[in-house]
Amino acid sequence: MKARMNSSPRRVLTILGIGTAVSLLGDSTLYTVLPDPQVALQAAVPFAQVGILLGANRLARIFFNIPAGGLIDRFPRRPLMIGSLAIGALSTLTYALGHGFWVMLAGRILWGAAWSGLWIGGQAIVLDLSNSETRGRLSGRYQMWFFLGIGLSAFLGGIFTDLLGYRGGLFLSAGLTAGAAFMWLFLLPETASAHVDTRRGERGENNVFRWRVVLVSALPIFTVRFIYAGVIAATSILWLSGFAGEGIHVLDLFFPIATLTGTLVALRTAFSMLGAPVVGFLSDRIHGRRWVIIGAALVVGGGGLWFMGSPFLPLAFFGVLLSALTASGVQVLITAYVGDSTPLSLSGRTLSRIFTFGDLGSALGPPLAFLFLVSFPLASLFRLCAVLSIATSVFAFTLSAYKLDDR
Repeated sequence: MKARMNSSPRRVLTILGIGTAVSLLGDSTLYTVLPDPQVALQAAVPFAQVGILLGANRLARIFFNIPAGGLIDRFPRRPLMIGSLAIGALSTLTYALGHGFWVMLAGRILWGAAWSGLWIGGQAIVLDLSNSETRGRLSGRYQMWFFLGIGLSAFLGGIFTDLLGYRGGLFLSAGLTAGAAFMWLFLLPETASAHVDTRRGERGENNVFRWRVVLVSALPIFTVRFIYAGVIAATSILWLSGFAGEGIHVLDLFFPIATLTGTLVALRTAFSMLGAPVVGFLSDRIHGRRWVIIGAALVVGGGGLWFMGSPFLPLAFFGVLLSALTASGVQVLITAYVGDSTPLSLSGRTLSRIFTFGDLGSALGPPLAFLFLVSFPLASLFRLCAVLSIATSVFAFTLSAYKLDDR
């Protein structure tokens, strides 16, 4: 069955976004509940190895990204995307069925392969659909779906775990992901068909790989993925436990820590979701200022991370929401910058190399965070991340002075 590209970009992005959001259910559930020692015991995983498992899929993507980018540039996008989503469903089923570190590790590697195809392919589809005047906005809308998926899947994952148990929740998540793959089979069109022939026939300077684009994008992507997809995602339940313990009582109801953590992640990602299209719109309207906006987002994130280390709950919670704006803004603008600076024939390969740096950051985040926490408090970890964010903003502002994003 083959869908044709006769739909508007908005409709294609909606179909693409729904599948991308649903695909995150299994991964976000693990990040939400596996750091709880009781859940780790159900999975038969030693608590000391939880950080390794949470980062393993990101480490695997370091090896999968570049082959995925090459396939996405050379072959139609649609079958690669559907296949990647099916592998994602299989990975979640592996978590539900598996016991012990090695089976869980196999599931995490499967998810790493799936997400390489989904994320690089999804971003390449965005660039297929956009032009220089709409690139930021369309990238922002796709990021909005991504963050909606993170928030809802963390929230639902916590609820599924509390209602159905660890394994029951994952079985349900695997079924929903498989359903999303069937939806794509019927509704997702091929967007690369208009470019395949010309892409294979291009020659000369316009088809030279832009290593400069990769290298200047590497540090900001590494930073935001290390902090937000690595450190923050892996320690959210620990941060909230410092304020709420095993849960809270409201009237006659008890809300367990897994549900509270899922709710926190949902609120945080709601801010990321709302900020993504706004940042993309601004970058399309303010030409030649993508790197200035990246630097500003990193400054805002640094402030939020510093506040997260406060023992005063209202200030710490404000820091959670403030820092959430950075994760979405930087990723939106890096994708738009790639579209500005790279021909469609090279978009998959360029994105794959940039996201490899991001995956390195998100793979290192959980194990380094847990290693740091052996000797230092969580507040110190967040403030160290704040310093890293501010330092990277200086790099972005310096690049803006060289007008690398003039269009």
